[in-house]
Amino acid sequence: MANEEIARFYTRSRRFPKMIGRMTDGSRIPGGPYTLTQVGFGGVALMGLLMTRTLWSTGATLLDLAITVGVAWGVTWLVGLIPMTRRNLVLAFVGAVAAMFKPHGGRYQARPIRLARPHQAIGSTQMPPPVTDTPDAELEDAAPAQPAALPERRPQRPVANPAAEPRAAVSAVERLLQQAKNTN
Repeated sequence: MANEEIARFYTRSRRFPKMIGRMTDGSRIPGGPYTLTQVGFGGVALMGLLMTRTLWSTGATLLDLAITVGVAWGVTWLVGLIPMTRRNLVLAFVGAVAAMFKPHGGRYQARPIRLARPHQAIGSTQMPPPVTDTPDAELEDAAPAQPAALPERRPQRPVANPAAEPRAAVSAVERLLQQAKNTN
C-alpha cells in the first residue's frame, strides 16, 4: 500500500468535489460532509473572528466563543449553497473588479471611446408636388407657389399617349413587348 498512487481524472461535463466528511478517528463531522471550499471559508471566518475579538467582544468568554463558532458555521453553510461551476471563484471576483474599472464604452485602438453628447438635428425637407397624367396647363393652375429657396423645376417630360404610335424598339426585349401588344 505504500507505493499506491491515486489518480483522479475529471471531464468538463462532470466535477466531483473533494469532500471532507469524517474526523481522523472515523466519526462523522457534524453537519458534514463539507467541500474543501467550505472548510477554507469557514476556517478563514473562524480565524478572522478570533483575531478581531477585541473589536466585537461581549465580555463573556463562553458567549464570544459560541458567537464565533456559530458565525463560522453559518459562513461554511452559506458557501455550500453556492452552485458549483467550472469557473474559479477567485478569478470570477478578479474579473468583476476589473470590469468595474474599465471604460463604459470599451476601447478602440487602445483608447477609451468617447461618445459625443446627443444633440438635436434641425432641418426641413420640401417635396415637389406629385407627377400626374394630366396636361401641363392643369398642373400649373393646381401647383402651389414654389418657395424662393428652391431652384426652378425642370420642364417635365411629355407624358406618352397610349393611343399614339409606338416608338421604335431598341432592344430585343422591347421588340418582344411590342409584338405582344400588337397581337392582342
